[in-house]
Amino acid sequence: MPLYEYYCSDCKSKFELITSHKHADDIVCMKCHSEKVRRMISVFSARRGGENFSFDDAPASGGCGCGNGSCGCH
Repeated sequence: MPLYEYYCSDCKSKFELITSHKHADDIVCMKCHSEKVRRMISVFSARRGGENFSFDDAPASGGCGCGNGSCGCH
């Protein structure tokens, strides 16, 4: 199951939760139990050649892991 990051607009807390995609939008805050919770965009991470690779670690010269910008991200 995927790991999702959430932000509660009532108590301003951030938390992570492993849940199915089916229930990813039906979450209440872990701290204050508010329903004013939104899913945040997470950074993608993958294993490449036995090393952990994150797009945060990618070189600024188009090496985002998509073939030097061939996906249109640069």
